[in-house]
Parts: sequence; C-alpha cells; structure tokens
Amino acid sequence: MTDVFHRPADWRIVPERRVFEVSWDDGQVAEYDWEQMRRACPCAYCSGEGGYRGNVNEATTFSEKQTTLTEVHPVGRYGLTPVWGDGHETGIYTFKMLRRAAGLE
Repeated sequence: MTDVFHRPADWRIVPERRVFEVSWDDGQVAEYDWEQMRRACPCAYCSGEGGYRGNVNEATTFSEKQTTLTEVHPVGRYGLTPVWGDGHETGIYTFKMLRRAAGLE
C-alpha cells in the first residue's frame, strides 16, 4: 500500500470569516479557524519539545491580534508557516497535519 502525499493546489486567507482555506490537489477543500490554528501551533514555544512543555494549552487566552492570520508562506515541499498579527511565525504546519485536522487523512 502506497502512502499518498497530498499538497495544496491553492490557499487563501478569508478575513471576513477568520478562516484559512486550502484547496488540495485531490479536489478536497478545507477551512481552518484562525484561533484553532493558532492554538495548534506546532512550534517549540507553543507545543514544547523534548522535556519542555509548551506555553499553549486549552486554557490559553489569545488576543485578537494573536489570532489574526496575516500571511502564509510555503516551507519546502511539505508544509506552510502562518504569520500571525503579533509577529509569531515559527510554526510549520505540515500538509499531513493540516489534512488530519480537516479529517481528510
């Protein structure tokens, strides 16, 4: 059995609904709520690494600025990095992570 690796065909920030929309190469379209995306940030500061616990959990309160998506940049051939209104831009959201979050994997 082959592990299929899907990539975005396109993506866009939809500020009026505060969602990030990804159109996948298999025709699927997924939307990601900005606050949920920020809460799921996989960077070491937010999620932790090794023996270090991250600083973001279910009880974390974000400001509107912290959950405002301003830009999204591709990272190699495997992920995307969002830039948030407060300047945070260290999380790499892999395509596999995004597909799982949308229930597509």
